[in-house]
Amino acid sequence: MNRIAEALKIRPGEGRMAVLLIGLMLFTSGGGALGGNATEALFFARFGVELLPYMYMVLGVFTLITSLTVTALLGRIRREALYVALPFVLAFVLIAERLVIELQFKGFFAVMWLGMNVIGSLQGLLTWGLAGASCDTRQAKRLFPLFSAGGILGAVLGGLVTQPLARWLHSENLLLIWAGTLFVSFLVGRALTGRAPAARPVPSRRRQTSLVAEMQRGYQFVRDSPIMRWASVSAILFSVCFFSLALPFSRAATAHFPNADALAGFLGLFQSLNTAVALLASLFHQCRGAPPPSARLVSPVRPVA
Repeated sequence: MNRIAEALKIRPGEGRMAVLLIGLMLFTSGGGALGGNATEALFFARFGVELLPYMYMVLGVFTLITSLTVTALLGRIRREALYVALPFVLAFVLIAERLVIELQFKGFFAVMWLGMNVIGSLQGLLTWGLAGASCDTRQAKRLFPLFSAGGILGAVLGGLVTQPLARWLHSENLLLIWAGTLFVSFLVGRALTGRAPAARPVPSRRRQTSLVAEMQRGYQFVRDSPIMRWASVSAILFSVCFFSLALPFSRAATAHFPNADALAGFLGLFQSLNTAVALLASLFHQCRGAPPPSARLVSPVRPVA
């Protein structure tokens, strides 16, 4: 074990924290891959891909509003409390989605698809937020590639098990497994913070600040910061390139696999094989002590945080 820890750059006293964060990355990423593939398969097979370009535009606005809301909440609630409570809330959202599916409302699959993308972004926020809160700067340089490898491994495993689980349980029931991984992530987050989520004491002036004002403050910060403006432009260009490839891929996959369960299995296998390359690269960088290639997992079907 000492040799393994040394090879992975884990120093004495960091073992528990490293294991918990790797587990957090593993469960959130694995559940997100599994549930995300199922959600996309249900959306493509039962709603269709004809309106997908318009859904991309709606997703942009939806994600912007969600990001500003989370930014405002971070200014009003203790960060660790939000990071720990978030997977618990998201798990109940997924359970509610599974119940609504029984109503056979076709338009709801579009809502599920939007929610799946937002939940994926929020998972990235909570995992890397807890990682940042648990590590100092030097630990982050050494251990973040290892945590990234744990997340990539979760995406690989989640993609691999999508096909057999979709055949056995059907795609809509994979949402419950995703919810289960988020409940596990909640417990891991509690163990990392060492206490239950609690509101952070805030000055009376901040209590009087409305949520909309906090959102406006976050927007103004990005607008006034040159580096944040360039980061925003880069994110926009990445999204344009990504969805330009995702649209024809989604159309072709849906045409070849009209059944939701078969489509979910294909998306999972394709994502797993693609992400396995990133896992090997991340482990290589960790053992060499080089900076991580990326903390963001990218699927050919959708971005995965």
